Amino acid sequence: MPKPIAVCLEDPGARAEAERFLRCVAVPGRRPGLRIDPAGAVTWCSEAPAACELWVSADDKLMLFRPEAAVAVRLRRAGRVLDVPEAKPVVLRTGDEVTVDRRTLRVHLHGEVSSVVAPSPLPAAERPGSLRRAAAVVAIGAAAFAPGCGGSSAGTRAPDPEPADASVAVEPADAAVAPEPEAGEPDIEIRYIPPAPSEDMKLVVPPAEPPAGSREE
Repeated sequence: MPKPIAVCLEDPGARAEAERFLRCVAVPGRRPGLRIDPAGAVTWCSEAPAACELWVSADDKLMLFRPEAAVAVRLRRAGRVLDVPEAKPVVLRTGDEVTVDRRTLRVHLHGEVSSVVAPSPLPAAERPGSLRRAAAVVAIGAAAFAPGCGGSSAGTRAPDPEPADASVAVEPADAAVAPEPEAGEPDIEIRYIPPAPSEDMKLVVPPAEPPAGSREE
């Protein structure tokens, strides 16, 4: 079962340094969680229309998903530009830049975490020259708080993630020195197969067709 992923969203155009980094957690599957609204603001557990959603796929990838009829979303990677299609998940990587309206957010991935917390600004005291310590703070903080959605989204919460294996240490990425994608790297991956149904949905298998030439009695 996929686990939540710690993500840092960087706003290179932030007016104040204190507003530049937002530590977040993306939850598995399409459910209310980490989203970006049509004005480019990051939201949490909101049922309001979103420009795009950030969630974890069944194969543990961070996905960018633009719902049908949502506003335009643009993804940049190493000189490549993609106008994100509707209802087709796109795999995100560290260094990718997502633009909604006039706001651009740079994505930094920091590995799996065991619990879910709401987005919060990264304090200046936790932002040394390198973000390695900050990444660790993201992981530790996510494990220390109760899972689920909080804040203004009353009555809405993400399902509890499966407990992480405490014996496996996750080495977080260093967002400050993480290499940007190079021109020779694979193209941006778009998945044309719809997202898998949630676990509580039953899989209905259609009846097999009779062999050619046969007839019902």
